[in-house]
Amino acid sequence: MADLTAARRKVLDVGWTCQPNGYLKNEVIVGMDLLNGHCPENYTSCVVGDVMRLPNPFEEESFDGIVAGEIIEHLEYPLEFLRNCRRTLINGGQLVLSTPNPNYPIEQLLTVNLSRKYFYTAEHICLYPQRWLIRMMEIAGFNNVKLYSGGIAVPFVGYLPFPRIWCYEYIAIGTKA
Repeated sequence: MADLTAARRKVLDVGWTCQPNGYLKNEVIVGMDLLNGHCPENYTSCVVGDVMRLPNPFEEESFDGIVAGEIIEHLEYPLEFLRNCRRTLINGGQLVLSTPNPNYPIEQLLTVNLSRKYFYTAEHICLYPQRWLIRMMEIAGFNNVKLYSGGIAVPFVGYLPFPRIWCYEYIAIGTKA
């Protein structure tokens, strides 16, 4: 995600406290989350705020990049979130988000028997099939939406490359026209 926003000058990282992005190297990096945490060294500032109220506490068109790692699956109103991100971006700005993949093989196995016991986390509301997330982003006004594989998690190793269709999580990027 940091690589996809590397060319952006001013980036907003929403939902950063659980996993700050140490790879972001932009000129200005602002972290925003419901939780208050210790602001990482590579962040310019951190604020407490609700992603559903964007652009508040910022002005409209305040950022040229937004990073939203593993946020959208937690939201009751994901389309409103996407529209608010668009309002917060300048023209030509980009939203980069990641989300769990409902086509991940283990998720598919759990779906076959309609398991109600195992979910990614209790806080997840919905998973988004890849082409439907593209559609949601386009409805929210993003253009040129592209998807990338987030790889597959291997214990004690980390993430390894894996085909996008079956990866553990995928990354979407869209541009505000």
